[in-house]
Amino acid sequence: MNPRICNFYITFQCNDTCEFCQVWQSSGYSSYDLRASEDKQGIGIKLEELKKRGIQILNIDGGEPLLVEHLPRVIEKAKELGIFIRLFTNGIVYPDRAKELRGLSDEICFAMDYPSADAHDRSRGIESFSELISSLKTARELGEKAILFFTMTRDSVLYLPEAVELAEKHGTILQLNPVYDFNGTQGFDKDTVRHIRYFFKRKSVRLDMAVLEFARNRGNSVLLPRCRASQAVLTLLPDLKEVGPCLYNQGGRQGREDICSSCMRWPYIEPSFEMGFDKYRMLHIYSKWYNSKKLTPRPPLLPREGQQRG
Repeated sequence: MNPRICNFYITFQCNDTCEFCQVWQSSGYSSYDLRASEDKQGIGIKLEELKKRGIQILNIDGGEPLLVEHLPRVIEKAKELGIFIRLFTNGIVYPDRAKELRGLSDEICFAMDYPSADAHDRSRGIESFSELISSLKTARELGEKAILFFTMTRDSVLYLPEAVELAEKHGTILQLNPVYDFNGTQGFDKDTVRHIRYFFKRKSVRLDMAVLEFARNRGNSVLLPRCRASQAVLTLLPDLKEVGPCLYNQGGRQGREDICSSCMRWPYIEPSFEMGFDKYRMLHIYSKWYNSKKLTPRPPLLPREGQQRG
């Protein structure tokens, strides 16, 4: 079975320094520069190849993808091929590039660490909360389907009610994701999990209950791995090199290396729940069904420049 999902890390360059992110802290990632993904013709050929191999979903991530100048052309090519496009960004430069990206992605996911300026800016290492809010407003004005990606740690989960309120204020879906690092979720006791489950019922909140259960159970076990990264996801680096089983475990045994212990890297673990038959698969199926019933429609597009309102 070929993967349906491709995680394309189009660049590892970034314009913030998230306290829990490994990319900017590792010289292995920072050794790539923006020129590594500037082979526009090569990217087009690669996307055509991926489509033939069965890729249906393209997650464009980084680093910060919006630092790549030719990003719109990459997305346009994927869109021509009928691939579902999910773009991840911290929102810092989105207001400056929003018009050239308009209508290209199926979802634009804006990362948020805390629903307040002081805490978010401290976590990101740069003042960026105002840009995030500006991005949400701009995306809504342009008719984009914006997703507010809320990374939950044992500290930030306390601000979940405020995060829900912020998402509802701006008419976006709030996607709840426990932080990748197990140490960051050690505070997820029974009361915390119950607290998160309560907000799962809100129309504006999207959560995979399999993810929450997996985090509660301390993530991946190297003795009995639940990871199916190789079968579920194809990983593409800025230089168009494919690696596996995943970005973080290149060339190792799937789910069994030291780095795989307690792993909760959701771009790989969540698609793994599409495979096998256990409680995680059942929770994943239920969550997809439940979330599909409450997703808000894309707001109407504003007229493009030169067009008149009807």
